[in-house]
Amino acid sequence: MSLVKVWTDTGKGKPVSLLAKIVESDPPNITIRYLTKTDEEYKGCSVWRYEDETYVIDDDSITEWLETDDELEAGFKTIPDDPEGFIFYESDSDYVPSDEDDVESDDDCTEEEEDFSDDFDDEGSDDDCAWD
Repeated sequence: MSLVKVWTDTGKGKPVSLLAKIVESDPPNITIRYLTKTDEEYKGCSVWRYEDETYVIDDDSITEWLETDDELEAGFKTIPDDPEGFIFYESDSDYVPSDEDDVESDDDCTEEEEDFSDDFDDEGSDDDCAWD
């Protein structure tokens, strides 16, 4: 079934939007199971599991339809050897910057850009710049 985010009163003041899986849908009633953080850890990360208890909500409580049933797309990786356990990961944590410089080489310049660049090369060092 599909993953959704649901407005939930956690008892801490204002409601929060929590991730849940739809296990049954009979509009306007929808039965869900929340993905909840446990006390368990896997390699220093908190383990998340779907609660055993189900909740019947109406579709007005859903803040976002994720249009997927893949927890990975919602930021949770399955734990190896424990398909019912998940760990939360930052989507940018596996980002590796490119080794290439963003600076263009002179070979990439147009003739007009070369003339502009030559004007600065002829005037001396950049240490004379007023905007430094």
